[in-house]
Amino acid sequence: MDKEQIQNWLDNGYDILHHGRPVKVEGNLWDYIDGLGSYENVFVLRELIYWTEEELANIGKQ
Repeated sequence: MDKEQIQNWLDNGYDILHHGRPVKVEGNLWDYIDGLGSYENVFVLRELIYWTEEELANIGKQ
C-alpha cells in the first residue's frame, strides 16, 4: 500500500481501512469505529496519508 492508493480511496469516498479493505462510513466516523468493538486492524485513511511509505508498508505485517 502506498500514499497514491490511499489518496485514490479518499477521492472515491472511502473513510477507513478495516482488515485491509477500504470502507465507506455513513454517519459519524468515530461512532462507526467504536461500534466495531475492536480497534485492531482499523485505520483512518485521512490519517494514513501522513504516514511514511515505510510505515504504510508495515500495515498487515503485524
